[in-house]
Amino acid sequence: MAAMAVIRRTLAFPPQLSAPPAETWLVAGVLAAAVCGSAALFGHAELFAALALGSVAAGVAFYEPRALGPLLALALPLEISKLAFPFLQTRSELGGGLGATSIVDAGRLVVALAALVWLIRPARPRLDVLPSSPMTAPLALLFAVYALSTLYAYDASSARTESLRLLFSLGTFALVPFFVRDRASLRWTLYAFVASAVALAACGIYQQVSGHFFWNPGLGLYGERRINTTFADPNHFARFLLEAIVVAMMLWFYVGWRAKMVFLLPALALSILTLVFTGSRGAWVVGLAALPVAVLALPIDRTLRLRMLGLGGALLVLAVLAVSAMNPYFAKRINTFTFGFQAAGARPYLVEAGLAMFTDHPVTGVGAGGYQQSFQDDYYEYKDPKIKANVTISHTSLVTIMAELGLIGLAALAFVAVRWSIYARGILRRAPGELRAAAIGMVMITAIVFLGSQTEGRFLEDPYLWFAAGIVVAIDAMLRSEVTGAAGAPIG
Repeated sequence: MAAMAVIRRTLAFPPQLSAPPAETWLVAGVLAAAVCGSAALFGHAELFAALALGSVAAGVAFYEPRALGPLLALALPLEISKLAFPFLQTRSELGGGLGATSIVDAGRLVVALAALVWLIRPARPRLDVLPSSPMTAPLALLFAVYALSTLYAYDASSARTESLRLLFSLGTFALVPFFVRDRASLRWTLYAFVASAVALAACGIYQQVSGHFFWNPGLGLYGERRINTTFADPNHFARFLLEAIVVAMMLWFYVGWRAKMVFLLPALALSILTLVFTGSRGAWVVGLAALPVAVLALPIDRTLRLRMLGLGGALLVLAVLAVSAMNPYFAKRINTFTFGFQAAGARPYLVEAGLAMFTDHPVTGVGAGGYQQSFQDDYYEYKDPKIKANVTISHTSLVTIMAELGLIGLAALAFVAVRWSIYARGILRRAPGELRAAAIGMVMITAIVFLGSQTEGRFLEDPYLWFAAGIVVAIDAMLRSEVTGAAGAPIG
């Protein structure tokens, strides 16, 4: 108790200081944006435009801390912003045949902004950010395994970068429920999630029609356009669209008719159409399995579930017919399912190499982030000579964890998985109506990330895994608050 009192005094504002009024932050953000916007007229336009946008976002976040949930949902898809940061680079987050890119991007900058708001103007007790869910111990153990691997990793630099990335992800997991703390902030966060998908789906249709790629133009060569918008890898963009479809479906029965027709229905139609344009076979298969499960899990009448399944099926058929007429490459992509095991491309030899690494280093693995360097130096003989592309990054997340972290990593991950399934199931049982639908959507996103990562990579590296898990913890906190009748601290 004495230690907790010391912590509270440390995190509190000194008595002689008082926080400025909320409006001050908003005015400061607008003024800073005006200065940056003016500077953009004289040079370095992209840099100063980004600073202007960041200034407005910071002003809004300090004025209304609950806006950080929607801001994070809008920023996470801007993976292309990694190109602006030439440091803390890794190759484990991205696919698509790109080189190393920074772990810093717009989404993580919003997380850093959230940490500043927590420190300066939290609008609730700062200690509430300390983890209180049953996930604390298993996640701490997982991070300890990553940190330990920096001592023996084959590629020590990558291990340090991966440990820092995981620490940042854990910060996201802790900060999301701190700021998404009531039904209104939850609803606006989910709306922002779907809105970002609508914007990128429209960009994807533009890419398909024009052939202009913002990033990774190699995806548009040889007449085989695989739409990626602001993502490096079209598979990861497809996964994002699939997650947005799930969220839109969860919102469908808890909004008015106008919101359905003007917002959610176009969002579903555009996302499904652009999902087909991505050419992501893995996302298609995961979607065919996950979307019906999500609908059947909805806390609604059986007739409504059947109508939702029918609507989804009709949109899917229309999208497939439209794309087949516009893009002959789509039919070729579908036809690859008939190739059997050969359709897996480089994945078989990558799995074999990963299993060999695990066999050679069964307890500790080669260290976090060490798969690629270890493959290139010691396991290159596993590469299939019939595969012309020099693919050396693991595409199967479980194999990656086995190879890099060994048995201790698998044990830590199993602890996380078991505790997460028990925790999530308990929340789903207690949550009513809209909160239960939102929790189902977030749990489905974590499942989509895990399943998709078995063919596309990026499991623990995926920011939406931690975003969705944080939302589930936020829903748990809302349920406990509503049961006890405890109201959150007022905003001001």
